Amino acid sequence: MGGHGGEGTDIFDLLMNRGGGGGGKKAKPKSKSLLYPLKVTLEDIYCGNSKFIDISRYRICDGCKGSGSKDPNAETKCSGCKGNGRKTVIQRIPMGMVQQVIDCTDCAGTGTKISEKDKCKICKGSKAVQKSKALEVSLDKGVNEGKRYTFEGESDEVPDVTAGDVIVEIQVEKHPLFTRKGADLVYKQKITLVQALTGFEFVFEHMDKRKIHLTMKKGEIVSPGIFKTCKDLGMPFFESPFRFGNLYLDFAFVFPKSINDQQKEALYKIFPNDVPKKITEKIEERYPLTDYKKDEENTHHSGGKGGGQRMEEDDDSEGGAKNVQCQNQ
Repeated sequence: MGGHGGEGTDIFDLLMNRGGGGGGKKAKPKSKSLLYPLKVTLEDIYCGNSKFIDISRYRICDGCKGSGSKDPNAETKCSGCKGNGRKTVIQRIPMGMVQQVIDCTDCAGTGTKISEKDKCKICKGSKAVQKSKALEVSLDKGVNEGKRYTFEGESDEVPDVTAGDVIVEIQVEKHPLFTRKGADLVYKQKITLVQALTGFEFVFEHMDKRKIHLTMKKGEIVSPGIFKTCKDLGMPFFESPFRFGNLYLDFAFVFPKSINDQQKEALYKIFPNDVPKKITEKIEERYPLTDYKKDEENTHHSGGKGGGQRMEEDDDSEGGAKNVQCQNQ
């Protein structure tokens, strides 16, 4: 299944079960179902909003009522198959000949063929024209990623063919603040070291525009890696929208870019046990710490140039040592 093709597409290529070789009565075909992706936000899912999607598909021509001819009395019966839509062909093979019943190639199995002078001016003899339509998708609260909504009979419509369905698949866009985990939400909250040690309160806007006030317990300290829970502030449960998951706060610690000597001394007074001690042991080597750079990584176990690049010698198929000569000749 997929979206629609271009204007030059043969409408009869859009059909399924058109019938193949062999005898028997042909079943009425059905046009292919069309799959359309629909991008939605977490807010749409939280609130259960309605979204619209524009589709394009074939509809029976209003000008000729699906006959393909501008003249209702014009002869449209295919001469190649005498209006049957199928014909018998004989194919020569090494052991003799084989007889097959196939769709007529002159009329694409439709049984009708219209001369150029009699073709409908609107559909040019195709019997159907492309039309656009806006479908309204009423999102269920808490709907899952990948959920599909089916609109029966909204796919291609051509004469003597049952119209297929349009299927809309939900795709959820990434949110800048919230991450969804089933019916739970994770909210990334930035805090400073002072806030982590002394407590804080803040207000955030939820998916439905409510202002939510959150407070810490008095005297509580937030450590890195700790989550906090706000019960019933998550997403509504799918197919049970009056129940909600939880909201979890994931703290991101914001540190100052630098501090001066006066600020450093003040911190030492608050944390006397963290005052750096003088190193007395013997030092063999000293190395400075530098900023991390991605292109300096060495991702291969053999000698390289950094950034995952291997040395040119590694390209030698014989192990890279064939050019080394013995020193004691």
